[in-house]
Amino acid sequence: MEGMLYKWTNYISGWQPRWFVLDGGTLSYYDSQEDAWKGCKGSIKISVCEIQVHSSDPTRLDLIIPGEQYFYLRAINAAERQKWLVALGTAKACLTDNRTKREKGVEAQTDTRCNTE
Repeated sequence: MEGMLYKWTNYISGWQPRWFVLDGGTLSYYDSQEDAWKGCKGSIKISVCEIQVHSSDPTRLDLIIPGEQYFYLRAINAAERQKWLVALGTAKACLTDNRTKREKGVEAQTDTRCNTE
């Protein structure tokens, strides 16, 4: 999945629009879709982060690796946030499921929800 989300940068600049791409268990972001060729500005591994919804803002979601990395994000509306939550949750579940299968020595079976192509 890919699309525009607002990312909290700091108290001076506030919420800034960024282009996000979820691919292969990593969420990367860029200044804009047009600037993606320059390389990502940052990324976070979905398998190790907590995905949290904000209690009072229906457009916000937070991705947190406690003590290390924080992404505070806002979608343009609640429906768009829900799409991102489903995509992120599915990616996290598939990564966890595949890791568990590898650890148990079981070959991972094809699951259409876990395809990243």
